[in-house]
Amino acid sequence: MIRLDVTDRVARLTLDRPAKRNALTAEMWTALRGHLDALAGEDVVAVVLRGAGGSFSAGADLAELRTPDPEYVGGIQELAEATVLRLRDLTSPTVAEIDGPCFGAGASVALACDLRICSTRSRFGIPALRHGIVYEPVHVQRLVQVVGPGAAALLLYGGETWSGAEAAGHGLVDRCVDDAAGAVEQVLAGLRGAPRPAVVATAAALRAGA
Repeated sequence: MIRLDVTDRVARLTLDRPAKRNALTAEMWTALRGHLDALAGEDVVAVVLRGAGGSFSAGADLAELRTPDPEYVGGIQELAEATVLRLRDLTSPTVAEIDGPCFGAGASVALACDLRICSTRSRFGIPALRHGIVYEPVHVQRLVQVVGPGAAALLLYGGETWSGAEAAGHGLVDRCVDDAAGAVEQVLAGLRGAPRPAVVATAAALRAGA
């Protein structure tokens, strides 16, 4: 349910569970972590995260998180947190190509990327409290870093759902366009011909300034 394709020095990781709007299971977190570890040694100049079937991700699979076993649920949350941090640690630039719903854990994945480009069809929200779930501190901190505490509170306390344009207005995404895939390709065009050491050094400098 996580596809990895590497073409022309660009790695694409696709969340591929369209029947459930790419809701993330423990199995998917494990697969994603494995792919990220494998990419660490690859000669790629960008890693693109995207979803299949008109959704980025509806978030975590709630059926798993409602299992009456706190140790099991805690294990999933730890796995998800470690995977998101691994994504943030990649030396290559990371891009979230967002189309359709991007909620909860899906938003955490997108926020871990250096650049977020969404389509006008996209919707964003973090309904953790409504489902009785604690949004992990590492994800809250990243959200606040990106949008500020007030806007973060609107998502977390208010349970707001934002359109792509609203997400861009709050800084949650960097660009909202009709064709997210096309906009991502424009960015990739500037990376494919560059030497990887220069790309990695630029990514490190951008992150240091965040």
